[in-house]
Amino acid sequence: MATTPGTEIVELETGIYARLHEGLTNAGFIVGDSGVLVIDSLRVPSFARNLIQDVRHVTSKPILYVIDTHSHWDHSWGNEEFPEATIIGHENCYKEMVDVEASRQWRDKVISANDPWSEEARLVNITPPNLTFETSMQLFFGGREIHLRYFGKAHTSGDIFIHLPGERIVFTGDVAQDGGVPYLGDGYPGDWPETDNRLVELPVDRFVSGHGPVGNHDTLMMARSFIHSLVDHLNAGIQEGQDEATASASVLAALSPEFGGWRSFDRLEESLPGLYVKLKASGGTAG
Repeated sequence: MATTPGTEIVELETGIYARLHEGLTNAGFIVGDSGVLVIDSLRVPSFARNLIQDVRHVTSKPILYVIDTHSHWDHSWGNEEFPEATIIGHENCYKEMVDVEASRQWRDKVISANDPWSEEARLVNITPPNLTFETSMQLFFGGREIHLRYFGKAHTSGDIFIHLPGERIVFTGDVAQDGGVPYLGDGYPGDWPETDNRLVELPVDRFVSGHGPVGNHDTLMMARSFIHSLVDHLNAGIQEGQDEATASASVLAALSPEFGGWRSFDRLEESLPGLYVKLKASGGTAG
């Protein structure tokens, strides 16, 4: 099947698809009896239009729902391309997307990066979810049971998981990746470990992340292990009275043997000072 260059559409089960984009952001979609549910609308409208075109290679059914796994621009700034769809997200996802100052900062950052999509980002009409929930929501779509779950703050304040219990599949957004370090700049290190604890309790065999390949339960456990190790080592440095630079260096040294080969591990160093400050402000505790 012809798809957008750099992408691959993987049919996980009949009618359940992961759309993987090498080096960029993944999406997903589920084909029901009379329509389609899309998971993450991607970074700018042109990317969303490419996603829609790829869905059209599979089905001509209308897109009825878009689910935002979280608020980050590369997952949700394509929302405006789905004017007829119900856009679902966590209530905190909505709050983050209507935060004018936070949106301005993200837009400035994307524009100043001078990436191929930077100019288009100037014109994005940031479109938040129009249906939100607090802890859970159930959808019955195409004969499938779909659970939307919120387990707490992690990568952002509003990360949700799309769980298909019958197929033992979960879409994790950016909270957990197979062999990749998530972006930590907006994270909640005091809460993330417990959110991961709840995530890995879901009865799943496979997960689709916002970045990277489709993972299995073992690699989901490794994603949890990374966050726990990161937070545990930072907390240890704080409790020992280490300053920001010393604690950050200790964490890198401790994590490198096991996780040094992961995607984006080379960018971990720039995130550690901010995580140190957040944990220290909360008393150096996780949870």
